[in-house]
Amino acid sequence: MSLQAGGIQKGESAAKKRYDDHSLLARMQRLCAMREYTIQDINSKLRAKGCSDQEISEIVGKLIEDNYINEERYAVAFVRDKSTLAGWGRKKIEYALKNKGIGQTVINIALDSISSESNIALLEKLLLKKMKELKPKLESNEDGTKKLREKLLRFALSRGFSYEEIIKVINKTLLK
Repeated sequence: MSLQAGGIQKGESAAKKRYDDHSLLARMQRLCAMREYTIQDINSKLRAKGCSDQEISEIVGKLIEDNYINEERYAVAFVRDKSTLAGWGRKKIEYALKNKGIGQTVINIALDSISSESNIALLEKLLLKKMKELKPKLESNEDGTKKLREKLLRFALSRGFSYEEIIKVINKTLLK
């Protein structure tokens, strides 16, 4: 069987043939319909399939045009999920979105959807849980309160909360 009989002309790549048949575009549309993706995610998926830069830009352009990819929608969903389900703070979320190739303006819009009250409430909940876990281990220690404070601070910083918020919440929770 020759190349021409299979529908691929000489000099034409298999990726080009797939895109001409719209199967690659349709596959990306199905993926984007199931969950949110960033442009960077789709670029890497298409690159892994062996698409050229021109094919990638055409497919991504079509996905954006048809509203399959919307980075603001992605960022808002990401912020909502990571803040409520994963217990992440603003800084950790911002860093993760930057790593996904989202622009700073879109990140700021998405982060505005988190109220500072809910952020503080989440931090209180996380620190109380961590404190219950750590307190029995540190009570026997003569420097227990200081070590507990340090461990809570490190824990909250690793979750992406600001230093000022953490200190305020630690002072409040340790007084209880």
